Amino acid sequence: MRSLFFVRKDRWLVCSECLFASSSKQQEMFAELWRRAEMAIRRSTIAHVLGASVLALTAASVAQAQDTADAEDVAALDDNIIIVSAEFRDTNLQETPLAITALTSEALESRSLDNVADVGRSVPSVTLRVASAGYGKSTQAYIRGIGQSDFNFALEPAVGFYVDDVYHASLFGSVFDLLDLERVEILRGPQGTLFGKNSIGGAVRLISQKPSNELEASVKGTYGSYERLDLRGMVNLPLIDDTLALRVSGASKQRDGYVDRVDFACANPDQAGNLQPTVTSGDCTVGTLGGESVRAGRAALRWTPDTAVEVNLTAEIMRDSSEGAADSLIHISPTTALNNYNANKLVPTYGIPFDSRFVTDPYVTYASYRDLSNGRQVPATNTMNSESFSGDVKVHLSDSVTLRSITAYQRFSGRFTQNADNSPLPIALTDNNVSFRQVTQELRLQGEALDGLLEWTTGAFYFDSKAHIRGGVSLPASGPNGIVFDQNDQVDGENKSAFVHAIVHPTDRLSVTAGVRYSDEAKTYRFDRTNQPSGTPFFAGGAFTAPEATFDRFDYKLGIDYQWTDDLMTYAQYSTGFKGGGINPRPFTPASAVPFGPETLDAYEIGLKSEFFDRMVRLNLAAYYSDYTNMQLSANGMDNLGNPSIVISNVGEATIKGLEAELTLNPAPAFVIEASGSYTDFEITDLGAAAGVSGGPTLDSKAPGTPEWKFNLGAQYTAEIDGFGSLTPRFDLYYQSRVFNEYTNNPLAAEPGYTVANARLTYDSPGEDWSLALGVTNLFNKFYYVNRFIQAGGYNFTGQPSRPREWSVTLSKDF
Repeated sequence: MRSLFFVRKDRWLVCSECLFASSSKQQEMFAELWRRAEMAIRRSTIAHVLGASVLALTAASVAQAQDTADAEDVAALDDNIIIVSAEFRDTNLQETPLAITALTSEALESRSLDNVADVGRSVPSVTLRVASAGYGKSTQAYIRGIGQSDFNFALEPAVGFYVDDVYHASLFGSVFDLLDLERVEILRGPQGTLFGKNSIGGAVRLISQKPSNELEASVKGTYGSYERLDLRGMVNLPLIDDTLALRVSGASKQRDGYVDRVDFACANPDQAGNLQPTVTSGDCTVGTLGGESVRAGRAALRWTPDTAVEVNLTAEIMRDSSEGAADSLIHISPTTALNNYNANKLVPTYGIPFDSRFVTDPYVTYASYRDLSNGRQVPATNTMNSESFSGDVKVHLSDSVTLRSITAYQRFSGRFTQNADNSPLPIALTDNNVSFRQVTQELRLQGEALDGLLEWTTGAFYFDSKAHIRGGVSLPASGPNGIVFDQNDQVDGENKSAFVHAIVHPTDRLSVTAGVRYSDEAKTYRFDRTNQPSGTPFFAGGAFTAPEATFDRFDYKLGIDYQWTDDLMTYAQYSTGFKGGGINPRPFTPASAVPFGPETLDAYEIGLKSEFFDRMVRLNLAAYYSDYTNMQLSANGMDNLGNPSIVISNVGEATIKGLEAELTLNPAPAFVIEASGSYTDFEITDLGAAAGVSGGPTLDSKAPGTPEWKFNLGAQYTAEIDGFGSLTPRFDLYYQSRVFNEYTNNPLAAEPGYTVANARLTYDSPGEDWSLALGVTNLFNKFYYVNRFIQAGGYNFTGQPSRPREWSVTLSKDF
């Protein structure tokens, strides 16, 4: 048996068992394992030496069974190594020169994180939250002060969502369930040169479990507060040994609402004026908001006819028939328009004005979801149906060159309604019935050259989308005669791009990264709206198509990193990114339906990744500075005729500075402490055309969705009990400072800082084939608003109240 020599940092290592380690990935894997053996020797602990030897022998047997091993094999052998693919190649997290956080499926479960919006709590400089009722099934994502809150398809997300490297182009439909995931990666800072489309703020990547060649299955059930009942299951079937495997997973989630809908006239007859109750007995409750009813399924087929070809086919389906999103009235600020409407319409007709009598307990709303002025009634609903199909083909053209093709088709639709005044009076009622479909195609050619001196990736990306926004808007309090219309708008988008990315290793320790991407985008918007009940065109002249928004752009990246020791790496980089332009989606005259251009970002970052004391301490730091230009600002208000005026335009510049830290401590093998923190300084330096606009932003305005300070702390300890199994208590604490929700920084629409705690106790059986967990979220029952919103007209403020303290019991079984 011959030995295989390979270099690792500054020394040559010999592995006599590595006969079959012919690929560079395998060489890296064996090098890592061999380094563990050296660490064990330094510790002079027999148990560690034996453990490292077992790892090496296990790796050798894996190599003999499979000629090409993925880097995930390392992660399977050592839990302390986190493998990521943020640069389209599998690398150790600690050797990846990016600000990136990766959470495995086990980490997500231990923190009681149920959907992608929950994940942001554990990541510095990141805010992920479920949108307010007016924006439907959307995740509002902000990274390092840059984000997007509006679901409308005319607008682009600032943070890209990717599911198995398939780009998701809309905020709507982005409340992803964490179904059968391997891990979640969150990349901070612009990802303009590698990732599919417009990830100016960063990227959220969900990586699913792939089918394997082992027969396995699992089932999990959860019961908890508000009659919560979750069921999840998975089965992995090897259809043809080492060639074809099928993995099927499914989930069902059911939970009652936590905000009560109450009939105002029934509960408050002395304040109801001429309003008549719809119920006359009991507690006057007519329903709830915030309830969930979701079904989802996923099937993945993996075909590996030989070592050079891998084909993954995936189909996903979701049916979400949830009730209306939680929403309640926070405050009413009288304006001239509201006072006139109260005096001229509401009081004469209904005997009462729209005033603070409708502001009540935040877990109660008086929303009736009907407009008494015209008879329009809508259900309190927040639904989403989706289907996604993708094909991922990877072909090793040679030992050093790989071609990958990712083809995907997605479609989703849903309906979400909001009674924005949270009262039975005719003020504001919206009904959004939306649909979206997209086709994406990405080709990547990736390889190595010059004996590993150069790693390169090049490729092309194509995106095509078509969206419809139907339903209607009822704003009887707006304008001299009110505004009530049905809509049938259509939004089309297209993106074509090409990129080149290269990493050069002049020495074993030094790496230089460079990349460039060219993007060409176009977007059109056809407005088709009809006044109700008259049936006349909303716009003079009828339906029309706004001027097309078109633009192209080059983005760049240049970085350098140096591995000072096996456990210490520093890096510096410059990168650019952009958020695509669009068309003002809510004009009240054709003249307001104008295009706006892309936002742009120039970002500078330095970072450190380190481990100490034989990896008992892991500390990662990042500092960044960004120039943010052509900011897309939205102004909501009233024009001189009393009509709502909503305009989006490119105005202003800002600088963003920040610090991030992530710390992991392993003081004992069974004890882990995790902490992270961030500081974000967002400063507007130029308002451009927005300077001096009444009710607009100022130079002191801070970015929405972005706390200045953010921290999280988690700790867990696994106590092994002979013959009994193990008990693992875990405690998590999350803090964020004050958050504004729009650029005017209105204090009534700002959320003060708050702290939330979760706790979980897990029992694992001796064979680790089943477990029982008790979890409590919002342990100290802290109240806060997930988000706040100033409704059109500027006189009423609504918000999504936080979920109260909730408990759950989860039983899991592996087969």
